[in-house]
Amino acid sequence: MRKYELTAVFAGTISDSELEAAGNRVQKLIEDAGAANIERAELGKHKLQYEVKNNKFGSIVTFTFDGEGNTANVITAKLKLSKDVVRFVCELFNAARLKRTPQIADTALIKASREKEREERDRERGGDRSDRDDRGASQIFAAGHTEKSEPAPATDKPVDLEEIDKKLDQLLQGDLTPTV
Repeated sequence: MRKYELTAVFAGTISDSELEAAGNRVQKLIEDAGAANIERAELGKHKLQYEVKNNKFGSIVTFTFDGEGNTANVITAKLKLSKDVVRFVCELFNAARLKRTPQIADTALIKASREKEREERDRERGGDRSDRDDRGASQIFAAGHTEKSEPAPATDKPVDLEEIDKKLDQLLQGDLTPTV
């Protein structure tokens, strides 16, 4: 028997109870195909990279299971007919692909280690970062670059994330290809 992984994206508009029921239906479908040792992990609701069947958000559920050679083919054929699943991928499980994602507490450690690496690189090159600001400045400006203007003054107005999402959607719906 081989170990498989099925990642299914359900419509983001369904409620938690409907998601649970849809996940149970997919799990039953996997069991009916002859799979064993089924493990289920709900990864939550995420914004999709692009709209899929008029869904901007999707709930992701991952199933890992053991099955024979044709188990994945049977499951794939049945999931193509399913109305619950918006997108899915069923493939052999590869444990080497799993990577540890940095946690929020790790970000400060990561930044500190990157800064330490930069300082070591600068010392190896024969100088620290403080004397680098004027090196080659005349060459940069001579090449046609202009000096950066002053940053825009900060406003005390709170940022509305919904407004930002709307503006991003408007920009992304437009033509992004440059005119030639």
